[in-house]
Amino acid sequence: MKAKGRIEVEFGSAESAKSAAAALAGEKGFARSACSTRRSGASLSISIDADDVVAFRAAANSLLRNLQVFESIEKNTNHA
Repeated sequence: MKAKGRIEVEFGSAESAKSAAAALAGEKGFARSACSTRRSGASLSISIDADDVVAFRAAANSLLRNLQVFESIEKNTNHA
């Protein structure tokens, strides 16, 4: 069973979205799935295509974890 999905994230600025897209650039190849990113202004769209739901969930979890780390770093950097 194939699984596909898209995660849409809205950032506070286009620069933040650009930085997040760059941070996720290395996450394009997973064992049984592939992902791509597309940025438009302050929005970032992440598409995931997987061979099965387990692979989809693993890719989504990894990407969301990386976005959470990015958000935490950005928040702490801007308040320093």
